[in-house]
Amino acid sequence: MTFCLKGVFMEYIMIGLFIVGVFEVLAFNSKKSKEEYDERQLAVRGRGYAYAYFTVMILSPLHIFTKDTLSLPVSNDLISVIILFISGIVLNTYIVFNDAYGSYKKNNYKKHFITYIIIFLLNAYYLIRSVSDHTLFKDGVLQFREGINLIVAVAFIILTLNLVIKLMIDRCKKDEE
Repeated sequence: MTFCLKGVFMEYIMIGLFIVGVFEVLAFNSKKSKEEYDERQLAVRGRGYAYAYFTVMILSPLHIFTKDTLSLPVSNDLISVIILFISGIVLNTYIVFNDAYGSYKKNNYKKHFITYIIIFLLNAYYLIRSVSDHTLFKDGVLQFREGINLIVAVAFIILTLNLVIKLMIDRCKKDEE
């Protein structure tokens, strides 16, 4: 009985997190909050997109040519998604550490940090459920449906760490001046 109530309670928490996430998207993406970037930031973002593109263009053929010779405990569909998330992490890391993440008028890392944490929490919940239900692996292979939560959770922790590290670097630079 307590397990059933615990599951219902967790579902309400997840619904609450989802509603908060939707509210955040609606609140932060109003017409007033459109960001403008200067020329340097646009150039950095362009290079970041190029690096992300080349990441996909290198890892995809590498996966295609080695999938028959390498036996990984991950489904092939999930490897393709992992490649896309790696590309996104490359883009994010490059633009965050080259100060092209926020516009020149406002550099609000808080909204990104909150969004990343909410996405992480949603995926971590379903990941924990997959682990407790023993559905994460089937025949020793990480399954797509359950593994996607793991990949998204790890990716958004990395994105959050990018923001935290960048803020610490900026704070140290500000203290030195």
